Amino acid sequence: MKAGAAAVLESVRGEAIFLEEVRAEASINDLLAEVTVTQRYRNPEATNVEAVYTFPLPLDGVLLGFGVEIGDRRLAGVVVEKAEGERRYEEAITDGDAAVLLEQAEPGLYTASVGNLLPGETATIHFRYGLLLRWNGDRVRFAMPTTIAPRYGDPASAGLAPHQAPEYALDAERAFSLRVAVRGLLKDARFNSPSHGVSVAPEADATLIALTGAPAMDRDFVLEARSSRPEAASALVARDLDGWVALASFRPEIPMAGDDQRRSVKIVVDCSGSMGGDSIAQARAALERILDDLRAGDLFEIIAFGSSQRALFGRETPVSETTVAQARRFVRALDADMGGTEIAAALEAAYAVRGASDLHRDLLLITDGEVWDDGSVVGRAKQSGHRFFTVGVGSAVAEAFVRGLAEATGGACEFVAPREDMAERVHRHFQRMYAPRARSAFVSWPAQALCRVPDAIGPVYGGDTVHLFAWLAEKPEGRVSLEVTLADGRVVRHETEIHPFEGSPVEMPATDDASLPALTRLAAARRLAATGDGKAATVLAVRYQLMSEWTNYIVVHVRADTEKAEDLPKIIRVPQVLAAGWHGMGTVHAERSFALDACYDLAAPAMAERADDLRSLRSRAYARPMRGVVAGAIGPTELVALLNAHAMTSSPSFNDLEVWGAPEAVLVALRDLVDQGVDEAMVVAAFLYLLAGSEAGNALDRQVRSRILKAYKTETPHQAVMDAVTYAFDAWRRQWATEANGF
Repeated sequence: MKAGAAAVLESVRGEAIFLEEVRAEASINDLLAEVTVTQRYRNPEATNVEAVYTFPLPLDGVLLGFGVEIGDRRLAGVVVEKAEGERRYEEAITDGDAAVLLEQAEPGLYTASVGNLLPGETATIHFRYGLLLRWNGDRVRFAMPTTIAPRYGDPASAGLAPHQAPEYALDAERAFSLRVAVRGLLKDARFNSPSHGVSVAPEADATLIALTGAPAMDRDFVLEARSSRPEAASALVARDLDGWVALASFRPEIPMAGDDQRRSVKIVVDCSGSMGGDSIAQARAALERILDDLRAGDLFEIIAFGSSQRALFGRETPVSETTVAQARRFVRALDADMGGTEIAAALEAAYAVRGASDLHRDLLLITDGEVWDDGSVVGRAKQSGHRFFTVGVGSAVAEAFVRGLAEATGGACEFVAPREDMAERVHRHFQRMYAPRARSAFVSWPAQALCRVPDAIGPVYGGDTVHLFAWLAEKPEGRVSLEVTLADGRVVRHETEIHPFEGSPVEMPATDDASLPALTRLAAARRLAATGDGKAATVLAVRYQLMSEWTNYIVVHVRADTEKAEDLPKIIRVPQVLAAGWHGMGTVHAERSFALDACYDLAAPAMAERADDLRSLRSRAYARPMRGVVAGAIGPTELVALLNAHAMTSSPSFNDLEVWGAPEAVLVALRDLVDQGVDEAMVVAAFLYLLAGSEAGNALDRQVRSRILKAYKTETPHQAVMDAVTYAFDAWRRQWATEANGF
């Protein structure tokens, strides 16, 4: 293994920095943004390392490309089925090669694992993603998340593996730069960034925007483009493998007047510690403005929450001068002093508020969304019968949760950065509640659509963008239209001509995956999200080379024999930069599984046994009665937890298994094999390998898993040994399951 001498970049506390720099280049063309991000990792330590970094991307962002530079080699990533990607990565690491694995930890969160970086070595990762922007009134907002704020709860409840859980450091730092080129529809817009200082330079074919000063990755980058001539509709067509795909984007103009129905408005405001500082100040300002917007005859209630809840009235109360004055005093006294973020309990309290049963029920939620267990909360909100209008506040809002609540319930969401005029933004958001509801919405394509996404058009709000995709066997020629019928019978209609997607010939279908334009892959990603079948989604994701919950990006750099890492790498979890203003800290200014049947090549077993001995061993294993192989005090899941909690040596022994708490009955069965002449280390390696490949093994810590695989590769148990150990392992697992089920 080569050792390199290099200058070491350190944090202010003298800790080594592994992720030195992040650069981003964005190109916005009409409503399509493409962003290329570069992350440069360097190993400043004297041993090989595996740097693991979980980072956020926009919820609608679709990864379009991934590659890495290691030394003088530039390698392109490929999207493969998830288990296949993990298998290739683990094998490369245990073989001493370098590899990079990119996983989706949850929607909007990704984990990059840069494995076997040698001392002093640098790896530069490049990835590119695309996303569709939306009109919000006369504004278009482009946001690039840069850090993950600490969240309340357990990351495991959101499905994150131990190595994917974000780490935090008060002094984490890295160089950050960002440039944006705006062309087309928004080129001449007025630009403003509430998050960062920027320079704006209009040029002939684009407006160039760059960060100024010394920008930090402690807040989302937000760029707003305001236009006096927002486009009402546009449509594009691009080639697909079997035909064409078209995108129609509508910004319907829906008159606000006409809906005088009384409303039930419940306002839930997050007063947990994470809202301290800018966020709670913004929330108070927004709530005061909302109180001005309430209409006579409406019913309302306000609930503040943290670890517990505090309600203003205890029931829905009619709007009056007196009740609004009471509410204003309640709001002005709010502070981020209510502890944790028990948002599920707070929303249950809101659902239970007594009120008129004949009114539409709307709920306005103001929060930073910093919780891990958001899936169950969204599911329950959908069942509650309330429309959610969510407002995400802070420097690093959990977009998936805040947007997910709104979209699942037919509402809408807004995001407000610390230096934005929250009162004005929330006022407009609040008006959506009073907007006339659409009874139906229908899109007409100029050719027969084979498939549409979404299949049914959801809620439509005036001034907001609706993106609609269609797949067509024939190239569409002509105009596409959207017709929205309001509850009172009025009809709003928009239509637009379909144009070819820029830079992409559309006369013939695409001939291969590599020639697919970005628009086609963005469309495929939407179709993927709408697919309820995991197997079909996996096939689609691999075909279009899309990152998803079913697929990973993988790159393997096979080293020369003299450069291979000799030991397993030390895992380094790259910390997040703490979000600006989080918890009141200042104010913002300016399933893993081993595929055992398709896994490792065991063509050269190290164990020199005679064939007769092997046949004897196998036959004795299967002839052996169940003696001794009964469930011990723990099962596979418990043993995995103990393995994660203990340091594991490179060559585990029976003594290690005893220390980790393996059942005595299992140890007796395994020792029988040693008594028959099998090497102890080989038996233990085979047993742990089977444990790692079991369902319980999915929860193994990555470093423990790598050590198990390394031990397995070193010992290379012969098939007869595997058969015998499998017999003991399966007997223990079955017996444990039987006892656990009470049979």
